[in-house]
Amino acid sequence: MTVDLELRGCPIDRRQLLDTLAAVLTGRRPDLPLHSVCFECKARGTPCVLVARGTPCLGPVTAAGGGALCPAYGRGCYGCFGPAATPNTPALTARLRELGMDETAIRRVFATFNVAAFQETS
Repeated sequence: MTVDLELRGCPIDRRQLLDTLAAVLTGRRPDLPLHSVCFECKARGTPCVLVARGTPCLGPVTAAGGGALCPAYGRGCYGCFGPAATPNTPALTARLRELGMDETAIRRVFATFNVAAFQETS
């Protein structure tokens, strides 16, 4: 079976669903974001929880679409929209190490929705 489009999220975003249905009905391509959650945080004016508070956050490696909901409430992104198109996992892994996380904790953070973005780094 061929899949034409995948809507990400847990749950999917209502606005994305409505836009996608409208796009299909009008014959245009859906407007799905290609950037990371960090852009949504900046657009909302949400301070970066990773930089400002040292809270582990998968926003830099997660596809946008959820409106940066978790960081807006002071929590790190869990990655529920899956990996971004070009995640810089080594840079985020290095930052998590700087925050004092060991390899087991880093693997646990990535072992959720973003497991496909995790790369072994030395």
